[in-house]
Amino acid sequence: MPVIVNSQEPHPFLPSLGDPGAIEADRARHQDIRPMEIAIINLMADKMTTEKQLAAWLGHAPIQISLTFAAPDTYINDVRGGRETTNTPADHILKFYNGWSEIKDRKFDGLVVTGVNALKPTVGEEKMWPEIRKILAWSDTNVLSSLFLCWGAKAALKHFHDIESYRGEQKLFGLFEHRLTSDKTGLLFGLPDVFPAPVSRWKSPRREDILAHPELEIAADSKEAGPNMLVESSAYEDGEKLYARRVYILNHPEYGTDTLKREYERDRIGNPETPLPLHYFPGDDPAQMPVNSWRYTASIYSNWVKNIYGATPYDIANVPRPFLQQRPLARPIL
Repeated sequence: MPVIVNSQEPHPFLPSLGDPGAIEADRARHQDIRPMEIAIINLMADKMTTEKQLAAWLGHAPIQISLTFAAPDTYINDVRGGRETTNTPADHILKFYNGWSEIKDRKFDGLVVTGVNALKPTVGEEKMWPEIRKILAWSDTNVLSSLFLCWGAKAALKHFHDIESYRGEQKLFGLFEHRLTSDKTGLLFGLPDVFPAPVSRWKSPRREDILAHPELEIAADSKEAGPNMLVESSAYEDGEKLYARRVYILNHPEYGTDTLKREYERDRIGNPETPLPLHYFPGDDPAQMPVNSWRYTASIYSNWVKNIYGATPYDIANVPRPFLQQRPLARPIL
């Protein structure tokens, strides 16, 4: 939760009002509280694992959140029509998932769009692309802050900035060292200057294309894996304090200890020559259980929730406008 500070008498070491971890004392005294509404467009085949990984960290912030799970209409309608599912039981999808059209008239404080095992040469060639574009366009008017993961991040970079992602000769796969390079919104608060994070993708955007867009802040970079966490910030009405309008995460801080192991074993079924994930198995021995050295990096998800909390209006109908001004103080009782 934000630290309450007095704007009249700044404390010498507490966060200042320009800091995302601070809230002005008068606003705090008159602040209404409600659960944060977060929609997750889950494109992953193994939906239940993704749900568990994301919910664990989104719920780690000391703020109530309400999660709504959804998927593109075509997928949901196919499952409802009897389509057989391989990685997630159809009964689970029927019980807990909405089609996007069933939630599109609602407003949300936050939106998460996950990755998917997409193998077409470009984002725009994927069969789901037209539906995903509608969802991304909708987020502009119905969501305060969006967080895009892996393929979801590449789709959003294409939609919002026309930044293409290009398929490599082989999958970028393993545990890679990242360096914290910039953090204007405080989204990476608590992370050290250098940290490991799992990466698993075929396609990546080019560094030079990202740098051509000054509105995109490279928050975390990797010599081997390239830019991996990008933040597009927006300012409050006063033009000073920033919040994360869009977050693009190309790595996987939420991955469990054995997630890359299971992906490796799955890929080997189709291709016995699948290379080992880099820097992951002790001694590059797949018989050894990996050591989770990156768990704390998933705090970016709970940091994101707190970032939204500080920016979102109490009346969710006012989304996507952030909290703009302090409501009038109640008159004293005489």
